Amino acid sequence: MSDWAKKIKDEAKGLIAEAEQELTVLEGGDTVDLTAEESDGDAAETEQRT
Repeated sequence: MSDWAKKIKDEAKGLIAEAEQELTVLEGGDTVDLTAEESDGDAAETEQRT
């Protein structure tokens, strides 16, 4: 795949993730930032679930 096509595809994925997050907010559900890096708090929470 050419570089420009990959860049467009990656940009589209980011826009889709943002749109899904906004829809979740509008629906009143809990938000999950799909674009955020996992923080230490998230890692600890995941470990407690397993």
